[in-house]
Amino acid sequence: MNKESLPLRPMQLPEAIGWWPMAPGWWLLILLSVTIVIAMICWLRRRLADPRRAALAELKSIQQRFQHDGDRRALINHCNQLLKRTALTLFPRQDVAALSGDDWLAFLLRSSRGCQPQGLQCLADGPYRPDTDYDTAALFSACRQWLKTVKKGKQKHV
Repeated sequence: MNKESLPLRPMQLPEAIGWWPMAPGWWLLILLSVTIVIAMICWLRRRLADPRRAALAELKSIQQRFQHDGDRRALINHCNQLLKRTALTLFPRQDVAALSGDDWLAFLLRSSRGCQPQGLQCLADGPYRPDTDYDTAALFSACRQWLKTVKKGKQKHV
């Protein structure tokens, strides 16, 4: 027999593989990607909304302003106001608003880890003294330490 006389049909190619429905691995990859994006957005929002971050930036600006100004009483007042505003943001108002003097210093030391009382002592009695002689570097260091290590959340302090 002749090759040309054989009744063969032309070669049939399979249909192209469609993209739908997707394999389970692709679904898992999509789900994982969406979860990671949502987690990153939540983390960034929480990080950017942290009042301690803004307070640290303001402390840096106070420090730069003080280098040019040099008014020690104003420096104590600015640092005190900054820490009080931050504490009012992080803690219940009734626990923080009325604090002053030694009670304020005790609160600052109790609500943070590793804060040195020597640096913060001028916040307790500095605004009421006629002579304000204290170590400004220790004050800035203690304020920065408090802002970095203050316990977040609405905690009750007795």
